[in-house]
Amino acid sequence: MKLGLVTPRYPPTHAGGGEISARLLVEEIHNRGIADVTVYSFDSNEGKDEVGGIPVFRLGNIPQYPYTLPNEIVFRKLREEGITPDLLHAYNMHLHPAVGRLSEHLNVPAVATLNAYPLINWTDVGVTPSLKRRVYESTFLRFERPRLKRQMRQIDLFLPLSSAVERVYRDHGFADSDFEVVPNMLDESLDVPEKTHGDKDRTRLLYVGYLRDSKGVCHLIDAMEHLPETFELTIVGGGPEEDFLQNRVLNSDAASRIGLAGEVPYDRVERAYADADVFVHPGVWPEPFGRTILEAMQAGLPVVATNIGGPAETVPQRELLCEPGNPTSLAKAVKRAAAQADEIGAQNREFVREHYHPDVVVPQFEAAYKGVLDPTR
Repeated sequence: MKLGLVTPRYPPTHAGGGEISARLLVEEIHNRGIADVTVYSFDSNEGKDEVGGIPVFRLGNIPQYPYTLPNEIVFRKLREEGITPDLLHAYNMHLHPAVGRLSEHLNVPAVATLNAYPLINWTDVGVTPSLKRRVYESTFLRFERPRLKRQMRQIDLFLPLSSAVERVYRDHGFADSDFEVVPNMLDESLDVPEKTHGDKDRTRLLYVGYLRDSKGVCHLIDAMEHLPETFELTIVGGGPEEDFLQNRVLNSDAASRIGLAGEVPYDRVERAYADADVFVHPGVWPEPFGRTILEAMQAGLPVVATNIGGPAETVPQRELLCEPGNPTSLAKAVKRAAAQADEIGAQNREFVREHYHPDVVVPQFEAAYKGVLDPTR
């Protein structure tokens, strides 16, 4: 089987967990001999190269907005490349309409991972749009959306990362489409150092991720005022809310116990997991998944998360899920996690290996591929 994976960016070019997940998938499919994979990305003009032994065609930078333009460019470039896959896999969302259109043009089946909500108004999923995004939604996207959704519906099977993603798409124009939930897989190369806590009387909380309002980090900062003086918080990541959160910390009664580390290299993130006692994911929107949750659980940490979106499906301890946007609820869950940190951490390490190891997740992709290639199976 020849598989063509289409994505806006592919490592080493990346902007977040989506590129990591795409690389893990491609390498596993390749290394297990499931398919001959070729990646088509649109992040530079470098031409063909290889990443981990997999051919990657980088077919030029494309604009992000309006969505019709990059999708038209990608459709034409891939058509001109004369690609002849047996199956197309669209990854990282923004180019799904082009892949649906190409699937119809080439008369080959296609699957698409759903890990974001680009064609949906952001306020519908609890995200505050920027001024640029608000203007776009009320003008171009308003008129583009019907056509782009029609093109997306040419895709044979959607692979949402969680049931939460599936529900959002069914509620926004894809009720009759076929879905099969396939989550992200853990990264076996994650190398978390041994814990070397110098002060056993302190409880170290950790957040890792993008800093925007939908992530709910402001509520985590507020929750620190409801926690004992022995609790400390480190926030790792950057984003448009960084200055706002810094001011939130300065005005908090718990300011001396909260640190913003900013964006750090991946090896320092591994160190942050090792230095932590509890990981907290305080999102207030139906986040599709949450790769940092997998990493934290893989590192043997208990995870406190809000009861919304994909994270709520990943955390196995229901008592560690709390009400979104509620600092008091967050603080209570954090105390529960801290009281049983070692026990829950060990449970989590075993849980992610049982449910998110490549040996578990990759066969789900293989079955999905075979199902669209031979619908009579």
